[in-house]
Amino acid sequence: MSTIAITGIVAISSAFIFFTTKRTRIRVIKLDSRWESLVWTWRLMRSNLKFPETLKDWHYKTYDSDSMTLELYSIKYFWLFLDPFFSSRGYRFYREHPDPDRWNEIVPAPWPPQAKNASYPYARHVRSNEPVPRSILYPRIWFARDLQGREVVIKVISEVDKPTQELKVFQRLNDKKLRDNPANHTIYALEYIKFDKFIFVVMPRWDCACVAEFESVSQLMSFALIWLETFAFLHSNKIVHLDFMAQNTAMNVILQPLEYFRRTGLRDPNEVRYALIDFGISIAFPEDTVIEDLRMIRYNSWFIRNIPDDSVIYPYNPFKADVALLASVLQTYVRHLESLVPELGPFFDSVVNMNDPNQLTASQAFARFKEICDGLSPEIAGSSFDSWIWRRGGIIKKKNGKPITVDVDEPSMD
Repeated sequence: MSTIAITGIVAISSAFIFFTTKRTRIRVIKLDSRWESLVWTWRLMRSNLKFPETLKDWHYKTYDSDSMTLELYSIKYFWLFLDPFFSSRGYRFYREHPDPDRWNEIVPAPWPPQAKNASYPYARHVRSNEPVPRSILYPRIWFARDLQGREVVIKVISEVDKPTQELKVFQRLNDKKLRDNPANHTIYALEYIKFDKFIFVVMPRWDCACVAEFESVSQLMSFALIWLETFAFLHSNKIVHLDFMAQNTAMNVILQPLEYFRRTGLRDPNEVRYALIDFGISIAFPEDTVIEDLRMIRYNSWFIRNIPDDSVIYPYNPFKADVALLASVLQTYVRHLESLVPELGPFFDSVVNMNDPNQLTASQAFARFKEICDGLSPEIAGSSFDSWIWRRGGIIKKKNGKPITVDVDEPSMD
């Protein structure tokens, strides 16, 4: 053994003896490797960092803006503390922004550079300006690149000894049989990594699916059909998502946020893929569950998904609620086509009300929407449009600005 290694062991052992003698509580980091556990316990002792004890410590404790800022600032240092650990597993974390005034932004490490050609399940590379900093708004996630320069997102999703529903959902969806199902439009779990009391999932980074330009009616209708198929798939496997929102949809492309709006060329049906993300409030029910018998009383921030709080009758069926949440958000991005596809109005009216005893199920909604898609004439399917958003009462928002052509590197869909 080298002199340096012996010196390190002696130093660490001495510190343990000192703190044990003084009866000072030591937070021992538990890892599969005893040597790594010793090293990381020593690193934590030297850092004076109060590292999380529970999963709740990785999230906002209040929703007061000033408190959230302080909590986010603290949690950022949990991630930076873990940088060497994930580097040893092949993931290079984004770093702090060099400008201290921009403390809530992170930038890619100098190495490796972003991959020029990344195959599925990683995102396509879009030729763009230099990557802009990423804001850290969600304390449980961090951005990184693997050693090939492919972009990933790392999220802490569970305690080791207290498996969360989010972990159970990921495990079920990424079981080989379900992962190979073509209806499984959910984000990949590339791997799970344990550190101390926590389980992290590594996922390919895909950006939001709702913003880039739809160049034809068929592109937008296909987009909607994917989500209906996804929820039919989830429900057939006794999973509810309960959080369908624009920011929880993803497309296999990475682009600067300011370059996203009105971009063309990203939705070629031979290249584009969509994936549902964020299973933080999802539930994986037992596989023998009778869906019709289920009831819940959990509040679900209905109003931010355009469902009035006072319209919800408790207890409610979570699968009916899941369909209503999906439909309420989806019609915002699709129903403005009603002048071209008149069947859209009756369709959304048949799925958006969870209290309706005749509400279509997810599988019925998917089948009905597929009929509508299959019935489009070639002229309508290929039509362009200048509408963008539908609001209750039939209010339609038009697109602003001119389309922007984007250049995408040739992807591999293997």
